[in-house]
Amino acid sequence: MNFQSLSRLAPALVLGGMIAIVGAEAAYSQTATFQPLNTAFSSVLSFMTGTFATTAATIAVVAAGFMALTSRIPWSWCFSIVVGVALIFGGAQIVSSLSSGMSTGG
Repeated sequence: MNFQSLSRLAPALVLGGMIAIVGAEAAYSQTATFQPLNTAFSSVLSFMTGTFATTAATIAVVAAGFMALTSRIPWSWCFSIVVGVALIFGGAQIVSSLSSGMSTGG
């Protein structure tokens, strides 16, 4: 096989490889191989959005608001704390929205 015939065949091989990878991803998602990892991440998520985390976030926002109100920290820090709390508690919804938006093809 010479270089010219190999260079003509390369795009087809790359396309075939990409199709094989995409097909394999669907097969992996149906198995229980990653179940322990899924369970661990679900436990972390439930801890980060549970009662303890909600109480801690409430105290953090109140403390930051009080300190910003009394000019002990800049308002930008207070805003950063509020945005961080919103990202922690809204992260699952954000990822779900992005995932559903990507799966609907045209």
